[in-house]
Amino acid sequence: MFMAGSQECMKYKRIIGFAWAGWIFDFYDLILYSFLLIHIKTDFNLTKIELGLVYSASLAITAVGGIVLGWVGDKIGRKPAIILSVLVFTIGTVFSAISWDLYSLLIFRIITGFGIGGEWAAGHTLVNETLSKGQRGKASAIIQSGAPIGVALASITGGFITPTIGWRASFLLAAVPSLLLVILMVLYLPESPKFLIFKAEARDKHFIEGRKIPSGTSYVREATKHSLHYLWEVRKPLFYGTILSLWGMLAYWVIFSWTPEYLGQIGFTDAEIGYWMLLSQIGAFIGYLSFGFVADKTDNFKITFAGYALTFSFGVLIFIQALLNNNLEISLMGIFITGLGTGFFSGYGPLYSKIFPTRIRNTSASFCFNTGRLGAFIAPILVTFASEIIGFGYAIALGSIFGLLVALWVLIIPIKKEHLDTEFQEETLFLTQSIIS
Repeated sequence: MFMAGSQECMKYKRIIGFAWAGWIFDFYDLILYSFLLIHIKTDFNLTKIELGLVYSASLAITAVGGIVLGWVGDKIGRKPAIILSVLVFTIGTVFSAISWDLYSLLIFRIITGFGIGGEWAAGHTLVNETLSKGQRGKASAIIQSGAPIGVALASITGGFITPTIGWRASFLLAAVPSLLLVILMVLYLPESPKFLIFKAEARDKHFIEGRKIPSGTSYVREATKHSLHYLWEVRKPLFYGTILSLWGMLAYWVIFSWTPEYLGQIGFTDAEIGYWMLLSQIGAFIGYLSFGFVADKTDNFKITFAGYALTFSFGVLIFIQALLNNNLEISLMGIFITGLGTGFFSGYGPLYSKIFPTRIRNTSASFCFNTGRLGAFIAPILVTFASEIIGFGYAIALGSIFGLLVALWVLIIPIKKEHLDTEFQEETLFLTQSIIS
């Protein structure tokens, strides 16, 4: 995959490996909470609406965490940002284990969600700024494949371990590998070379045609002003990218925030629910990794993206309808297909690289992805209220509608050639000349 010297190759692998591991534990924590809902609900005597409020709040704050920690990444570095992200959600997970009522649980899950929100942008930014353009698509698929692994780990913990050790110990167990990851990142994670160049230039005084460029914090401040100006210039791609993220988040979280609870209510044991979720994540793992290969073979990125989203919608309908008809074999096939269809998430990173110019690509991608996470906030609440009207199963099936919207929306997103990559040196010169003009 990487055409470089052995040392450079090892550095690339470490960066991808750490970003991948961070994404694993993001989803491990988020989906583990889905499994623990049943036990927390009993201990705290909570209603479904109260549980949905906690879930939605923790998912909504991921958008805030993504934006704030994205700013931290631009100020002090990509490496500190991703380390801080993992550390914060680890602390939130630990404190979730000692929560004593609804409000304490809400606060601790908000802390967890804040940390989780920063990991995607920091990890993808670090990868995109380190690897060449031809390597980013494959790297993005590898990183996204961490999501089904995280869900699978949550399924194993929630389905087979939690009934023995309880929900509090399950939270503590989830925090252990995250804490270990923080330590390893501090010791071995490299910083983005592009960020180091930018910071070095910000500390020095530069001259172009006899005119001095602002240095230090002034340079960073002026660069930020111009970044905001550039964001306005790409407001149309920002709109398209944000709405695509919103539909995708709604599709995913309508299904996976409540499926363990739904399966439990219709009579499945914790272990059986674990098997269901594991099957979905086998499909998801295949979907995430296969997306780039299929896109390359078809040579039509948007059609591939739409095809995976339609596969997701089709799988959801099979899963729910067959389950309602007590046809377990067909329903199991449906949840596998649903997982396979979630492979469209591997397309977000490459899509953003196609519609945004390099100088603001990471800011734009972070804005789109994290603002779209409002869909993750809406999804649990939507299912809660819709279940009172149309039933729990059909409320979850609403995810198929959002999958269809993903497929339709991606087809209308314009991809212009002028938004493709240029050399970093040219972008740096562009920024510098803009600041002093």
